[in-house]
Amino acid sequence: MGWWRPSRRAGGRSSARTRGVAARVAGLRSLLGGGPRPEFRERLRTELMRAHAAERAAGKHAVGRHAAPPATPLRPRPRRSLLVRLRPLLVFCVLLAGMFGTGVRTYHAVPGEVLYPLKRMAESTVLDLAYDEEELAQRQMVAARQRAAETASLLDTSTPERRRLIGQTLDDMETTTRAALSRVARQGHADGEARTFAREQRNLVEPLLPKLDGENRDKANQYLIYIESFTGSGR
Repeated sequence: MGWWRPSRRAGGRSSARTRGVAARVAGLRSLLGGGPRPEFRERLRTELMRAHAAERAAGKHAVGRHAAPPATPLRPRPRRSLLVRLRPLLVFCVLLAGMFGTGVRTYHAVPGEVLYPLKRMAESTVLDLAYDEEELAQRQMVAARQRAAETASLLDTSTPERRRLIGQTLDDMETTTRAALSRVARQGHADGEARTFAREQRNLVEPLLPKLDGENRDKANQYLIYIESFTGSGR
């Protein structure tokens, strides 16, 4: 009946192992019971505060980046001087005066001047806008009077091209006069306004004959012979 009793050697080794485990457990219990060391607590607190501060700084930066910029205070508009306010009106008046002056110079331009082609273009436009034959004849008479006045102006100039310009102007005057009087004759109105026009042209051209050279004088005489039939009996 005594075979199941443990031997003393076996019981001694088991007791020693049990005491070692109990000692380790007691050590862990002392660590758990005493809590972390002060140095660990201080280091942990420092790390937590640093992380918290970093999170707050990042949040402020994000809010500032997405927020609307501060409104710029409105500044009162400076009052403009009277000259600045009247500048558009002054510019308009200067342009209007320039256009008026250019128009006057164009109207009185004579052959050989820079503005004379512009004058003839405007005259051609006026002729094209005539609405019937009678109106066209009246406007052609006005153009013929212009050629007579231009011939008188050219005689008082000393341009080297004066002789050629006078001959060309006399040719234009005769062409326009024949066109106007032919229209008047076709309509059966050879008296009245046509007679008045012929007399005015004769009074303008006759005084120019002594100042003209041989060729241009012949042109002027041929012109006077043509309009003589429209002047009537009286001079």
